[in-house]
Amino acid sequence: MKTHKRQHGFTLIEMIISLVILALLGAAAGYGLTGGALAFSGNADVLHTLGKLRYASERMAREMREIRRDSITPANYDITAMTGTTLAFTRSDGTGVTLTGTPPLLTLAYDAPAGAHILTDEVGSLVFAYYQADGITAATGSADVAFIEFDLVLTRNGNSYPQRTRVALRNRQ
Repeated sequence: MKTHKRQHGFTLIEMIISLVILALLGAAAGYGLTGGALAFSGNADVLHTLGKLRYASERMAREMREIRRDSITPANYDITAMTGTTLAFTRSDGTGVTLTGTPPLLTLAYDAPAGAHILTDEVGSLVFAYYQADGITAATGSADVAFIEFDLVLTRNGNSYPQRTRVALRNRQ
């Protein structure tokens, strides 16, 4: 009588089933990791753009707060250009400053030392508005401007990120 010893190990069917289950688990994990990586990358892009927006807005507001009084007519501010996309003025230290928004660039230029600095390279639009002391009536010139408001919109990957900032000019008489 022959006795059969049972051999220990896996059959071919058991190994194939195990590999198929392992492949399905690996595919599901890979899909989840890919989605997480894409979400992280998308959020990193948004945060980078919002950082540019915050920096540009704060820098522009800081420069505007330094607008000096006109040396000839002290009741007026020393503003040389007040358009929808450009603001040019003289700071209290005598430096000429020009802020210009021409998509996709927002530039800050000084007359001394001469040179322009790019505040951001993702501008969708920039609009300046000038208001009188009541905050509602539009200013007609440097004689009656008390507030400068700007709407800055940055655009990245088809998404827009807007911010509105109102700056009260200092030392109003």
